[in-house]
Amino acid sequence: MTELTKTPMWKVHEEAGARMTDFAGYYLPVSYTGIDEEIMATRENVSIVEVTDMGRYSLKGKYASKLLELLTPRDIAAMSDMKCGYTYYLNENGGYRDDTIIGKINAEDFFNVCNAGSQTTKVLAWIGQFVEIFKEMTGEPLEFKDWTLETTMFAVQGPNYKVILDNLGVPNTGRWRMVEAEVAGCKCLFTGTGYTGENGFEVVIFDSDLANPEKGIKVWNAILEAGKEVGIALCGLGARDILRLEAGLPLYGEDIHEDVNPYEAAFGFPAFCKIDKEPFFFGKAAVTKAKQEGVKIMHVCIKLKEKGIPRAGYDILNKSGEKIGHMVNGGRSPTIGNIGIGMGFVDIEYSKPSTEVLIQIRKKQILAEVVQMPFYDMKKWGWKREA
Repeated sequence: MTELTKTPMWKVHEEAGARMTDFAGYYLPVSYTGIDEEIMATRENVSIVEVTDMGRYSLKGKYASKLLELLTPRDIAAMSDMKCGYTYYLNENGGYRDDTIIGKINAEDFFNVCNAGSQTTKVLAWIGQFVEIFKEMTGEPLEFKDWTLETTMFAVQGPNYKVILDNLGVPNTGRWRMVEAEVAGCKCLFTGTGYTGENGFEVVIFDSDLANPEKGIKVWNAILEAGKEVGIALCGLGARDILRLEAGLPLYGEDIHEDVNPYEAAFGFPAFCKIDKEPFFFGKAAVTKAKQEGVKIMHVCIKLKEKGIPRAGYDILNKSGEKIGHMVNGGRSPTIGNIGIGMGFVDIEYSKPSTEVLIQIRKKQILAEVVQMPFYDMKKWGWKREA
């Protein structure tokens, strides 16, 4: 049995009574007080969860932006300094190698986040090949560094996140803004990002590894102290998974992967990328073809209309009982009344919101419908909520 990778925070989690689990090869908390309680604490207040398992890397040099222009469909030149943005690495067939957050410190300095575990290894090895090619072609230095095991990372999510930043003396990150700051004497990078559908921030703590965990622990404790007045909650990965599912956000390996292109995934490709940008980017011909010719399947959000919980691999049927797709994930949403929700792929003609379908759950066919993301009322929950 492969030994799990521990983070600098593992003892802190155990001492706090966390139930620990294997997540992408990392030893991390699945919950503290209970998944439902942690979900609602995030939606209604604010919570903190460790996300050190995510991959982190920097790219510095005169041609750093040019390389990222090649590897992603994002218009990197149009990004402002100290901003970050969501995009994808695509393969030659237009499938996802990974999705990623690119952080632009300036035109020659980027700090990026990708997915966890073996996915980090795969993506960074792929990028590394092109770093060497660019260095050889241009004769210019291009520094590529994997920070994953030398840093710790937390996500603070929920409507009261600003209280934490104010008490830490850190400027508001807003959405997609980056802020460099010191907390408890530790160098940190704050970003207005997260994967719950709520406003909040993520923070990377530098020089914090398993052998020297002190800085990560100091910042964790400083955040908890800063959040005392609003009762910040400890959150595990179980709650985080349902939170991102409620928000209709994709997970690599389930919703998106090497065999799915952005037009099949239906996650707002034009909003994050520029298909007609020059020069060439990986997968451009394939996604252009998908745009022009259309796709045969579509990723959709599905809400049950009867009791049950959809799970990955369950068949999706039309009202006549014919198979039209399959679920890729699912769970129970406490935010919308403990209703079963999930995401899956269906034939394109069944992808419109309000289309009724059936989910084959063991021997029963459960009535469900295709809905728009997110699953919750945006006036009440999430970053667009009304004050």
